Amino acid sequence: MSIDAPKVRLELESRPEYLTLVRGALSGIGEALAFDPELLDDLKTAVSEACNNVVLHAYRDSPGPLSVEVLVGRDRVEAAVHDRGSGIHGVALAMEGRMGVGLAVISALADRAEFISNPGEGTKVRMAFSRRATAGAELSDQMTINGTAPAGGLDGSVIAYLSPPAMVSGVLGRLARGLAASAHFSVDRFSDLYLLGDTLAEHVRASATGDQVSLQLSPGTRRLDLTIGPFRDGTSSGLEDQLGVLADELSVDHDGESETVRLVVFDRRRDDGDRS
Repeated sequence: MSIDAPKVRLELESRPEYLTLVRGALSGIGEALAFDPELLDDLKTAVSEACNNVVLHAYRDSPGPLSVEVLVGRDRVEAAVHDRGSGIHGVALAMEGRMGVGLAVISALADRAEFISNPGEGTKVRMAFSRRATAGAELSDQMTINGTAPAGGLDGSVIAYLSPPAMVSGVLGRLARGLAASAHFSVDRFSDLYLLGDTLAEHVRASATGDQVSLQLSPGTRRLDLTIGPFRDGTSSGLEDQLGVLADELSVDHDGESETVRLVVFDRRRDDGDRS
């Protein structure tokens, strides 16, 4: 698979409600790259099973880090789901009991699957799905995209690294709306998120610098914080006028020849109703 193949990585916590975010991001990738519906269904089901296993088994009492990577080539799609939990202590043990059901589904849907578990390193499930007649090909070693989650933990945030930057058009809106649902946004405010996502996606296409864009979304109580970039220095000055009332706060951080956009969206309609 070419190093220039589209790549997406999500860093998030292993919360049950976040599984819909993973499926939404996969749908966006499939839409942007014109996946065959059967391929997309297999990919979403297999990756969801791997993520569900992390939610159920990787960590004992609280959510832990979960990484989902997708690489797309002309002939196949590769995916990897990685946790930093207790591990599955070998494939033979993993194939027994409740956990084995999910891994068996993955093995049935993917053309090739590997289950890797090492002490102290968690578990990685790697999968390959054919877009052409390439079943059985070796898995590549390119399941890494630049960028790492914050050392202090995710704290409910969802981080995405996308290459090329144009991939943001299929992923940003779905992640934002999914997190807005968990933040109890009203239906009216959801409509604004569609427009906000489209505006930011167009800005990424026009002004992103380099071959990768990153975004971090952090939900609060009827609040969503978003950081996205990098962009060419000076290109984000007109965003405040473009976004209008869609973003309640907007700032631009400069770093040498690039800049990062930070914005906050409140569910102001709900707040107004609470005060009345």
